Order: sequence, then C-alpha cells, then structure tokens
Amino acid sequence: MAMYRYELFCAAVLLMSGVFADDSTSFSTDCFNISGTISFNITYKMADEKLNSYEVKLTNASKISSFNCNQTAGPVTATITQDSSSLTVQFDINPNKTKVASMDPQHWGVSKMVFDYSIAKADAKTAGKRQATAIGSYFVTPINHTYSCSQQSVKLENVTTPSGNTTDDLPDEFVNLVESGLTVRVGPKPPSNDYDYHYCKADQKVKDIVPIAVGVALAALVVIVLVAYLIGRRRTVAAGGYERV
Repeated sequence: MAMYRYELFCAAVLLMSGVFADDSTSFSTDCFNISGTISFNITYKMADEKLNSYEVKLTNASKISSFNCNQTAGPVTATITQDSSSLTVQFDINPNKTKVASMDPQHWGVSKMVFDYSIAKADAKTAGKRQATAIGSYFVTPINHTYSCSQQSVKLENVTTPSGNTTDDLPDEFVNLVESGLTVRVGPKPPSNDYDYHYCKADQKVKDIVPIAVGVALAALVVIVLVAYLIGRRRTVAAGGYERV
C-alpha cells in the first residue's frame, strides 16, 4: 500500500512537471535570454460599449523572429512571434557611471514593449489589427545580473488600430502582459549563484519576511523550552521537598 502511494505521488509530480514545462518558454540569443510563462490578457470594447477580455499565452510554438545585438547599429531588441501576434522588447543598457535618460548607471532594463495582435471576436465593436505599447523603465537590473520575478504584470495602455494611412486610438482598450517565473538576462554571462540574480520588489519583500519569520519561530521555541524547563524544575523541587518532609 505504501509503495502504491509512493508511485502515485511520483506520477502526480511528473504530471505536474509536464504541465508547468508546457507553460514555460525560453528565448535566447548571444546577448540576452528571456524565460518564464508569459501571457497577454487582452481587453477590448464590445458593440454595446462594454469591455470584455480574453487570454493569449505564449507556447513552445513561439519563436524569436528578429533581434539586434549590435548596440552600435541601434538598441538591443527582440521580436517574439506566435501565429499572428508578436511582442517586441527594447532593452536600454547603460554601462556608464552616470545616469543616462531614465536608466541608472551600470544598469540595464526594458525601455519599450510593443504587442501586435488582432481582435477577431464576434462581439467586438471594432475587429482587426491592434498595437499596444508600454514605454518606461521595466525590469531594471545591475549589469551582469539576471532579473528574476515570480509574478509580475505590465499594462500596455496605448492601443491603436490602423485606419487607412493613419491610426485610430482606442483609449478604453488595453493589454496586461503577465509573467510567472520570469528571468531576463542581458549579456553573455549566465547566473551561477543566487547573488547573480536581481529580484523584483515583491520577491525581495518575501525574502525579507522569511528570515524574520524564522527568527520569530526560533525565539518562540526558546521561550517554550525555557518555560517547560522551569515548570519541570519547579515540580522536581516540590516533589523533592515533599519527600524530605
């Protein structure tokens, strides 16, 4: 019976590992690596002016369709394509000892993300191609370190749709880029230990809480042991005193 339970447990672990492996993707070139589970929660306007949403997840079928690692020719970029959708990521690398634009000295980060996709839902007010953009400073990390985050989302709010030779803004629509187990590395140096990782703020808080919780638990254990010792000693003394009487 115990052996059967062990085999059942192993089968469950293997099954879960297969599920998580299918969700995780990895994209590598000579100058960067992006790994993790990446999905897009797409919000669009329906014909009745209400909003609706659906999810698109990157799978192992996605691939890097184009990239640039030559910084003299332009910013480091990567375009990840799956079916008719694509995500373009632009990196900003500052090796200098002074701040450049919004990038801290000797840090790298993502300065722009562009998601191209199409809405083909029957209830959409306007079907067709879309482009959602986010511009800022994301995943900012010291050079020669790998960014890591267990759960994070980035909102791409600037959504446009082509209209002839121009584009129309769709201010009510947006895309949430959601990452789980994300690691992003810029440069040829892979991480060799925990000190090579730069964790997102949410994970840093967890790492701060863990040692505090362990310390509190150990302190409580010491108090419990001390109280038990004093109670036991008191009973022993009381019993000894009774016998002497």
